[in-house]
Amino acid sequence: MNRKMVINSSLLLTVCSIFLWGACASSSNLIYFVSDRDGQMDIYSIDLDSGEEVNLTGTAENEYGVVLSPDRKSMAFVVGDEKASSIDVLKIKEADRSTITKGTGKFTTPRWSPEGNQIALTGRIKDKGSRVYIFDIEESSLARLSDVDATEVGDWSTSGDSVVFSSSNKQKMGIHDRNPDGVNQRQVTCGEDYSAIWSPDSTQLAFISERDGNPEIYVMDKKANDDMCDKNRESRLQIYRLTESDESEYDLSWSPDGKRLLFVSERDGNAEIYVMDASGNKQTRLTYNDVKDHQPVWSPNGKTIAFVSELDGDSDIFVMNDKGENQTRLTNNEAEDLSPSW
Repeated sequence: MNRKMVINSSLLLTVCSIFLWGACASSSNLIYFVSDRDGQMDIYSIDLDSGEEVNLTGTAENEYGVVLSPDRKSMAFVVGDEKASSIDVLKIKEADRSTITKGTGKFTTPRWSPEGNQIALTGRIKDKGSRVYIFDIEESSLARLSDVDATEVGDWSTSGDSVVFSSSNKQKMGIHDRNPDGVNQRQVTCGEDYSAIWSPDSTQLAFISERDGNPEIYVMDKKANDDMCDKNRESRLQIYRLTESDESEYDLSWSPDGKRLLFVSERDGNAEIYVMDASGNKQTRLTYNDVKDHQPVWSPNGKTIAFVSELDGDSDIFVMNDKGENQTRLTNNEAEDLSPSW
């Protein structure tokens, strides 16, 4: 693989933080990622042109799970550990940071609304179970959305009318869909299903299911019915299995045009990155390494893919084109650099 030199200067960080922080962070050519190089997980940005890296959080707590707002001007992320965590929002240009969850609990999986004025999240609060909540940024209010025990928020549709979340509760296991206004809750699937993401046009839902024994990729139309929920369903729309191997598939990412899906498969002995048509056809392997390659995500224009590779024993951030060519290393250190996001 080609290597790209990375400039990681404390002087650069100081200058950006004090004088030009907003300008440095608002570049349209940035990838955001998580790194534990300073002893805990922090959120960094890296400029694809200059290779400059900037620590955007830099506190003594773990910060991870970053999700950019639709206009890329703000980010939501998780702060804390496995026992207790909160959700923070950072206005990147202004360096204005605030916590949107109040009280103690475990808050995870923030997902922005398409207008960027609300955030759906999972909150586990003592004696209240784990539920989906909606935070309204303008009103600074947090309201419960679901009455079903929730494991994670999967996605908020670009059409704005659907928040999907998964539940591992045996009575309600599967993916659920609810209008963000709090009406029309529907159980979409009834298997061990999770990681649900809407296609860019909000017409199809891709997800991971273990209903056939191991994690595989499925897709369904927006109003399809799962026959595991209702054997006597009237709709002709149904769930389609896209992958079929004896090994695990995971880490889904829709292309911006909705025509292709990135995913990771272990079918060839270790985790490698693949791409396929939205129909499941033309499954093509993009990485050929003897190490784990995972967490692929598309660039906004669909021409570049950022991913994580464990090339030298630890995780670093790489990019390649949509054919798997021109693989370029962006970070190079002994820390764990993970979860790239455009």
